Amino acid sequence: MGVKLKNILKTAYDVYPIFNRPMAVCAVMCIAAILYLFNHVSVSYSIFLLFLIILAAVCAVTRSFKAVMISVLFLAVCASALNEFFKIDELNRLDGQTVQTVFAAVEDSTDTEKVSKVTVYAAGDKTIPANTKFVLYWFDGKKIRCGDKFKATVKLTLLKDDEYKSYNYGNSVYMNSRLIEINESYKPNALFYKIGKVRNYIVSTLDSRFPKSVSSILIALNTGDRDYLSPEFYEDVLVCGVSHVMVVSGLHISIILGLLFGLIERVFYNRYLKAVCSLGILFLIAAMCGFTQSVLRAALMFVFFVLAPVFMRRNDPLNSLGAAVVLMLFISPLCIFSVAFLLSVTSTAAVVWIAPFYTELITRRLFIKNRFAISTVSVFTVSVSAMIFTAPVSMSVFNTVSLLSPVTFLLITFPVTFALEFNTSALLLSAIPGVRVLSVPLFFISGLCARYIRFIVEKLGLLDFMLIKADIYQFLISLFLIFALINGMYLCKFYRKMLKRNQLKEVRQHGGNIRGGVEKKPSKRAD
Repeated sequence: MGVKLKNILKTAYDVYPIFNRPMAVCAVMCIAAILYLFNHVSVSYSIFLLFLIILAAVCAVTRSFKAVMISVLFLAVCASALNEFFKIDELNRLDGQTVQTVFAAVEDSTDTEKVSKVTVYAAGDKTIPANTKFVLYWFDGKKIRCGDKFKATVKLTLLKDDEYKSYNYGNSVYMNSRLIEINESYKPNALFYKIGKVRNYIVSTLDSRFPKSVSSILIALNTGDRDYLSPEFYEDVLVCGVSHVMVVSGLHISIILGLLFGLIERVFYNRYLKAVCSLGILFLIAAMCGFTQSVLRAALMFVFFVLAPVFMRRNDPLNSLGAAVVLMLFISPLCIFSVAFLLSVTSTAAVVWIAPFYTELITRRLFIKNRFAISTVSVFTVSVSAMIFTAPVSMSVFNTVSLLSPVTFLLITFPVTFALEFNTSALLLSAIPGVRVLSVPLFFISGLCARYIRFIVEKLGLLDFMLIKADIYQFLISLFLIFALINGMYLCKFYRKMLKRNQLKEVRQHGGNIRGGVEKKPSKRAD
């Protein structure tokens, strides 16, 4: 019985070699554990001790470095989640209280007809834990700029138990706060002040060169700010199912960094200098985009990509994605409730894990060798796999799924790439005196691309009947499709592996053992 079980496990591992990517396994375990702990907060400490005992037993039995590493990271993320639950409980006790502390704004305030709001971090005192994030509301129309640092009196209230509560948790906001009075202003935070100036430069430059309908798209692509998009156009974006393409995300980070990494490769030859420059650019881009969940995930993934050559390690996209997710969960465990984070992770998993295999399979089966045809097949498989992988998230959050997503993605992927690359280059050139004239043709091309994107989205947005309402059966079907894609890939790879093994056996049977070398001839003895 023991031998049979061992053979079954060996065969299962041959088909699904999951521990070849330990960080991806760790990420899945951490997400499942945080969800379970969040739904059982009252006994979370007991569950954590149970996890500790089980993982200690597993490490003692297997004595594998990968198992120990996964266990340590898993327990660290669980401990961070428990600390976050403790912070939420501590903040909930401040319900209805008026407190005074120092805040730093991380963005410019936005105004509506009745209320203004801005995202701030509390500097921390005896009342409020340090680095607690708030969305500050007020009613007098006062402007607060990115980087402003001030002491204020605010009233704290609990979050309402509605659909926005999980959204706030996903963005690390655990309390509502209403501004009563700004008591004192301090010197602005230098980092956020510079970031605010860069964002304002981008917005003002694009607004001065393009009409509102075009500049709003380019601003969203470069900064991730959707507030400039009209409600009608953004509704069309949702109907087309490409909201993750129309605002800054991992896709856009990869496009910008692909352009800049090419320049770094040409300028620097030392791998350490390349890593330092690349990490600096990553930080600036993430800061310019406001450190959103999807941008942070993409930036962290590229951090592992950049550091791999420094430590002479081979870069694996899926493992890098898993490492980025684990680090994100350690920093902000409840980011799993962020829709942007979930869409970013699931779509990236489809792009780096599933799409390359099926692209290679289709091109090989159909004997496609033309580069443009291969690129078209690649975009199609990426769009379809991304739609399937993100469908459960869209269904659970929006209760809808767009059947237009693959078509729209196929039509606007290349224009989005061109718009972002040319617009980023033009913005850099226009900031340098003496060469600003070179930015004119680049702005012209990016404007044409933005107009084309708007045309496609508005025309396809009229097909709102393609946005279907989801129920539990469609949700289960989407999970089944993901399961089928993953299993189809692994079974096909296992089949290829078995074919190679059989071919090697035939070669050894008919042509001799390859590793054994050529049979030596008997040496002649000297007379």
